[in-house]
Amino acid sequence: MKKVKLICMALLAMVAMASCRGPQGPAGHDGNDGNANVASSTVTVYPNDWTWDQFYVDNDGNPRGQYWVIIDYPNITQNVFDHGAVLVYMDVNGAWSQLPLTYYYEDGDIIAEASLEVATRNDGAVTLYWTQSDFWKVQPDTHAFKIVAIEASYYQSRSDVNYSDYEAVKTAFQLAD
Repeated sequence: MKKVKLICMALLAMVAMASCRGPQGPAGHDGNDGNANVASSTVTVYPNDWTWDQFYVDNDGNPRGQYWVIIDYPNITQNVFDHGAVLVYMDVNGAWSQLPLTYYYEDGDIIAEASLEVATRNDGAVTLYWTQSDFWKVQPDTHAFKIVAIEASYYQSRSDVNYSDYEAVKTAFQLAD
């Protein structure tokens, strides 16, 4: 019986020593909660990135058409393309505005107007279209665009989100800027 007690006490002592840890360091910083179902990135498009597509020449000899640019975004999977959502926002004076968008800006002394539209492609990209209201050939300046790709099942389960408001999307899907 003494041997059994001695063996039990030895085992208990070994278990107690094995569970001891050294001094504990300070707590780490809380990280951002991620979301594997939603991807978001900011892309800057420069003036030389745009391609001019001329529709016609008016009676005064002025070219008329629109600019376009293709942005590769591999997070646009076939599932996202078929059933999810691809949202594109443009930085307008520090706030994200969803496309399509009518954009007003100063061009010298006048207020100019451009229409921006987006087409999602099934090859993992989006095409942005920049069209002046009068189809004039005015090359766009540098602009930042935010692209958000949401997987189908996640998008379909979140009808409570105001998708036209990037800040609401950012909050709902815990996106980091």
